[in-house]
Amino acid sequence: MSKEDENNPDVIINTYKRMSTDCQAISSKISELQNEKDEHKLVIDLLGKLEPERKAFRLIGGVLTERTVGEVSPVVADNFEGIKKLIESLQTTLNTKDADRLKYKQKHGIMTQQEREITMKNKQLANKE
Repeated sequence: MSKEDENNPDVIINTYKRMSTDCQAISSKISELQNEKDEHKLVIDLLGKLEPERKAFRLIGGVLTERTVGEVSPVVADNFEGIKKLIESLQTTLNTKDADRLKYKQKHGIMTQQEREITMKNKQLANKE
């Protein structure tokens, strides 16, 4: 980014919007994975109550496969752990990107419409006193 771009209001706002969109996308992915993790937990709990030799069906890439509970249960548990780690990683990334976004917002004095309205109301109240 050149010096001219750093002072261009359009570039500043577009950069901030892109940063906000990135944070929203990561947050959305975390929510999606959280739901998937909850589903895996339900399956793990249910499979734990069944005998290992019992038939179990698993959907892999759109293909339904027949296995036993003993074969499926460890795979589902591994997937559950992988999802947990991915959520933790995405949460760390989100925290970092959100902190960067807030620094950028503060550096350039960006205010949302709601923040601007609150500031204006506070100024009006201060002037009345």
